[in-house]
Amino acid sequence: MLLSGTQYLHGKPGERDELNCPVCGTKCDVKRNCFGPTCFAESIGGLGHLHDRFICPHEGKDWHDYARQLIDQKRNCASRRVLELINLDLQETLKRREIM
Repeated sequence: MLLSGTQYLHGKPGERDELNCPVCGTKCDVKRNCFGPTCFAESIGGLGHLHDRFICPHEGKDWHDYARQLIDQKRNCASRRVLELINLDLQETLKRREIM
C-alpha cells in the first residue's frame, strides 16, 4: 500500500477489499482498476500502471487536513511535552471533527 501525496492510497488491483484512512480511521471509498501514475516520477515519465485508488470521504475537509498536519508534526517533534500537546489536539480534532 502506497501513500501518494496527501490524497490517495494506492494498491495493486484486488490486493485489498477495503482500507481505513490513516488519518481519521474512516473506511475509504475505492475506485478499482484505475490506470495511470501513482507517483511523481511515473507522472513525469508519462508512465502508469493498473491500481486500486482509495480515497477518504473526509479528504479536503478543514479538520481532516489539520489532523494530517498534526500527524506530520509528530514525526519530527523532539520534545516529549510538545508531542503530548500535539496528541491532545489530534485526539480532540478527530473526536469532534472540527478544528479547535
